[in-house]
Amino acid sequence: MSVPDPTAPVVPATRVRRSRGQTVGAAAAVLAALAVGHVVVSAFPVDDRVSAPFVRPTVVGETVELRYARLTAGEPTGSTVVSPVASSLLSTPGVFLTVPLTIVASGQPRLISFAELLGGDGRTYTVFTSGRSSFLAGTAQPGVPRYATVSVEVPPEALPGAHLRIGLNQEDQRADDLADIDLGITQADADAWAADDTPVPVPPRSDEPPEQP
Repeated sequence: MSVPDPTAPVVPATRVRRSRGQTVGAAAAVLAALAVGHVVVSAFPVDDRVSAPFVRPTVVGETVELRYARLTAGEPTGSTVVSPVASSLLSTPGVFLTVPLTIVASGQPRLISFAELLGGDGRTYTVFTSGRSSFLAGTAQPGVPRYATVSVEVPPEALPGAHLRIGLNQEDQRADDLADIDLGITQADADAWAADDTPVPVPPRSDEPPEQP
Protein backbone atom coordinates (compact mmCIF):
# COMPACT_ATOMS: atom_id res chain seq x y z
CA MET A 1 0.00 0.00 0.00
CA SER A 2 1.44 3.36 -1.06
CA VAL A 3 1.73 6.22 1.36
CA PRO A 4 0.42 9.64 0.16
CA ASP A 5 3.10 12.19 -0.53
CA PRO A 6 2.61 14.95 2.06
CA THR A 7 4.25 17.47 -0.34
CA ALA A 8 1.74 16.91 -3.22
CA PRO A 9 -0.68 19.84 -3.79
CA VAL A 10 -4.22 19.34 -2.59
CA VAL A 11 -7.00 20.22 -5.03
CA PRO A 12 -9.88 21.88 -3.20
CA ALA A 13 -13.14 19.92 -3.41
CA THR A 14 -15.05 23.02 -4.43
CA ARG A 15 -12.89 23.42 -7.58
CA VAL A 16 -13.67 19.86 -8.69
CA ARG A 17 -17.38 20.36 -8.14
CA ARG A 18 -17.38 23.66 -10.07
CA SER A 19 -15.58 22.15 -13.09
CA ARG A 20 -17.99 19.21 -13.15
CA GLY A 21 -20.95 21.62 -13.00
CA GLN A 22 -19.57 23.64 -15.88
CA THR A 23 -19.17 20.47 -17.96
CA VAL A 24 -22.76 19.42 -17.29
CA GLY A 25 -23.99 22.93 -18.14
CA ALA A 26 -22.06 23.00 -21.42
CA ALA A 27 -23.43 19.60 -22.43
CA ALA A 28 -26.96 20.77 -21.68
CA ALA A 29 -26.42 23.89 -23.83
CA VAL A 30 -25.20 21.79 -26.76
CA LEU A 31 -28.21 19.48 -26.49
CA ALA A 32 -30.53 22.46 -26.36
CA ALA A 33 -28.93 23.97 -29.49
CA LEU A 34 -29.25 20.68 -31.34
CA ALA A 35 -32.88 20.42 -30.34
CA VAL A 36 -33.59 23.95 -31.58
CA GLY A 37 -31.79 23.25 -34.84
CA HIS A 38 -33.92 20.16 -35.39
CA VAL A 39 -37.09 22.15 -34.85
CA VAL A 40 -36.00 24.84 -37.33
CA VAL A 41 -35.11 22.32 -40.02
CA SER A 42 -38.38 20.46 -39.51
CA ALA A 43 -40.46 23.63 -39.65
CA PHE A 44 -38.78 25.02 -42.80
CA PRO A 45 -37.88 22.20 -45.23
CA VAL A 46 -34.66 23.07 -47.03
CA ASP A 47 -35.84 21.81 -50.43
CA ASP A 48 -38.95 24.00 -50.38
CA ARG A 49 -37.01 27.12 -49.42
CA VAL A 50 -34.39 26.59 -52.12
CA SER A 51 -36.84 25.83 -54.95
CA ALA A 52 -39.46 28.51 -54.30
CA PRO A 53 -39.26 31.73 -56.36
CA PHE A 54 -39.34 35.12 -54.65
CA VAL A 55 -42.76 36.39 -55.73
CA ARG A 56 -42.94 40.20 -56.04
CA PRO A 57 -46.58 41.36 -56.17
CA THR A 58 -47.56 44.45 -58.16
CA VAL A 59 -50.45 45.97 -60.11
CA VAL A 60 -50.94 47.55 -63.51
CA GLY A 61 -49.09 50.86 -63.80
CA GLU A 62 -46.84 50.22 -60.79
CA THR A 63 -43.12 49.50 -61.29
CA VAL A 64 -41.79 46.45 -59.49
CA GLU A 65 -38.10 46.09 -58.67
CA LEU A 66 -36.70 42.67 -59.56
CA ARG A 67 -33.14 41.39 -59.16
CA TYR A 68 -32.56 41.64 -62.89
CA ALA A 69 -34.88 44.45 -64.03
CA ARG A 70 -37.52 47.06 -63.26
CA LEU A 71 -40.84 45.98 -64.76
CA THR A 72 -44.05 47.90 -65.41
CA ALA A 73 -47.26 46.46 -66.90
CA GLY A 74 -49.62 48.66 -68.90
CA GLU A 75 -53.39 48.36 -69.22
CA PRO A 76 -54.52 44.96 -70.50
CA THR A 77 -56.94 44.66 -73.38
CA GLY A 78 -58.63 41.82 -75.22
CA SER A 79 -60.62 40.69 -78.22
CA THR A 80 -61.59 37.57 -80.11
CA VAL A 81 -59.18 38.66 -82.88
CA VAL A 82 -55.49 39.56 -82.58
CA SER A 83 -53.14 41.07 -85.15
CA PRO A 84 -49.56 39.87 -84.62
CA VAL A 85 -46.95 41.98 -86.37
CA ALA A 86 -45.38 39.09 -88.31
CA SER A 87 -48.45 37.00 -89.23
CA SER A 88 -52.04 37.17 -90.38
CA LEU A 89 -55.03 37.78 -88.13
CA LEU A 90 -55.84 35.10 -85.58
CA SER A 91 -59.32 34.50 -84.19
CA THR A 92 -60.51 32.49 -81.21
CA PRO A 93 -63.76 31.32 -79.62
CA GLY A 94 -62.19 32.55 -76.38
CA VAL A 95 -60.27 35.80 -75.86
CA PHE A 96 -56.81 37.00 -76.82
CA LEU A 97 -55.51 38.94 -73.83
CA THR A 98 -52.66 41.37 -74.46
CA VAL A 99 -50.57 43.14 -71.82
CA PRO A 100 -47.89 45.71 -72.69
CA LEU A 101 -44.70 45.62 -70.61
CA THR A 102 -41.86 48.07 -70.08
CA ILE A 103 -38.61 46.41 -69.00
CA VAL A 104 -35.45 48.19 -67.83
CA ALA A 105 -32.60 45.71 -67.28
CA SER A 106 -30.36 45.99 -64.24
CA GLY A 107 -26.59 45.43 -64.19
CA GLN A 108 -26.21 43.70 -67.55
CA PRO A 109 -28.21 42.81 -70.66
CA ARG A 110 -31.16 40.57 -69.78
CA LEU A 111 -33.24 38.20 -71.91
CA ILE A 112 -36.50 37.98 -69.98
CA SER A 113 -38.44 35.07 -71.40
CA PHE A 114 -40.85 33.57 -68.85
CA ALA A 115 -44.54 34.45 -68.76
CA GLU A 116 -47.63 32.68 -67.48
CA LEU A 117 -51.19 33.68 -66.67
CA LEU A 118 -52.75 32.56 -63.41
CA GLY A 119 -56.37 32.49 -64.49
CA GLY A 120 -59.28 33.45 -62.29
CA ASP A 121 -60.64 29.98 -63.07
CA GLY A 122 -57.80 28.41 -61.07
CA ARG A 123 -55.80 27.25 -64.09
CA THR A 124 -52.31 28.28 -65.21
CA TYR A 125 -51.78 29.26 -68.85
CA THR A 126 -48.14 29.10 -69.93
CA VAL A 127 -47.01 31.61 -72.54
CA PHE A 128 -44.34 30.41 -74.97
CA THR A 129 -42.04 32.27 -77.34
CA SER A 130 -44.07 31.22 -80.37
CA GLY A 131 -47.55 30.08 -81.28
CA ARG A 132 -50.96 31.60 -80.62
CA SER A 133 -49.82 32.72 -77.17
CA SER A 134 -46.44 34.43 -77.12
CA PHE A 135 -43.98 36.62 -75.24
CA LEU A 136 -40.96 37.85 -77.20
CA ALA A 137 -39.19 40.58 -75.27
CA GLY A 138 -35.72 40.10 -76.73
CA THR A 139 -32.63 41.36 -74.90
CA ALA A 140 -33.05 44.46 -72.75
CA GLN A 141 -30.01 46.68 -72.25
CA PRO A 142 -29.21 48.19 -68.83
CA GLY A 143 -30.91 51.54 -68.33
CA VAL A 144 -32.71 51.42 -71.71
CA PRO A 145 -36.48 50.81 -71.61
CA ARG A 146 -37.51 47.74 -73.58
CA TYR A 147 -41.11 47.54 -74.79
CA ALA A 148 -42.75 44.16 -75.33
CA THR A 149 -46.23 42.62 -75.25
CA VAL A 150 -47.59 39.42 -73.75
CA SER A 151 -50.37 37.86 -75.83
CA VAL A 152 -52.23 34.85 -74.44
CA GLU A 153 -55.29 32.96 -75.67
CA VAL A 154 -57.63 31.97 -72.83
CA PRO A 155 -61.28 31.12 -72.19
CA PRO A 156 -63.34 34.11 -71.01
CA GLU A 157 -63.83 32.60 -67.55
CA ALA A 158 -60.07 32.77 -66.93
CA LEU A 159 -59.97 36.57 -67.18
CA PRO A 160 -61.67 38.01 -64.07
CA GLY A 161 -59.11 38.14 -61.27
CA ALA A 162 -56.24 36.92 -63.48
CA HIS A 163 -52.60 37.57 -62.57
CA LEU A 164 -49.68 37.73 -65.01
CA ARG A 165 -46.33 36.36 -63.86
CA ILE A 166 -43.04 37.41 -65.49
CA GLY A 167 -39.61 35.91 -64.82
CA LEU A 168 -36.10 35.84 -66.23
CA ASN A 169 -35.59 32.19 -67.17
CA GLN A 170 -38.22 30.40 -69.22
CA GLU A 171 -37.15 26.98 -67.95
CA ASP A 172 -36.34 27.63 -64.28
CA GLN A 173 -37.71 30.23 -61.85
CA ARG A 174 -36.33 28.66 -58.67
CA ALA A 175 -34.80 30.99 -56.07
CA ASP A 176 -35.19 34.04 -58.29
CA ASP A 177 -37.50 37.05 -58.43
CA LEU A 178 -40.87 36.53 -60.10
CA ALA A 179 -43.22 39.45 -60.79
CA ASP A 180 -46.87 38.74 -59.99
CA ILE A 181 -49.09 41.38 -61.63
CA ASP A 182 -52.73 41.76 -60.63
CA LEU A 183 -54.25 42.78 -63.96
CA GLY A 184 -57.42 44.18 -62.39
CA ILE A 185 -59.67 42.47 -64.95
CA THR A 186 -63.38 42.41 -64.09
CA GLN A 187 -66.26 40.25 -65.30
CA ALA A 188 -67.50 43.22 -67.33
CA ASP A 189 -64.11 43.40 -69.10
CA ALA A 190 -64.21 39.69 -69.88
CA ASP A 191 -67.76 39.89 -71.28
CA ALA A 192 -66.92 42.91 -73.45
CA TRP A 193 -63.76 41.35 -74.88
CA ALA A 194 -65.50 38.04 -75.58
CA ALA A 195 -68.05 39.91 -77.71
CA ASP A 196 -65.52 42.11 -79.55
CA ASP A 197 -64.00 41.15 -82.91
CA THR A 198 -61.94 44.30 -83.39
CA PRO A 199 -58.36 43.14 -84.06
CA VAL A 200 -56.00 43.96 -81.19
CA PRO A 201 -52.47 44.74 -82.47
CA VAL A 202 -49.41 43.10 -80.94
CA PRO A 203 -46.61 45.60 -81.62
CA PRO A 204 -43.08 44.31 -82.14
CA ARG A 205 -40.55 44.40 -79.32
CA SER A 206 -38.57 47.59 -79.42
CA ASP A 207 -36.41 50.09 -77.58
CA GLU A 208 -38.81 52.79 -78.84
CA PRO A 209 -42.20 53.39 -77.21
CA PRO A 210 -45.08 51.93 -79.22
CA GLU A 211 -47.19 54.36 -81.21
CA GLN A 212 -50.38 55.36 -79.46
CA PRO A 213 -53.61 54.72 -81.46
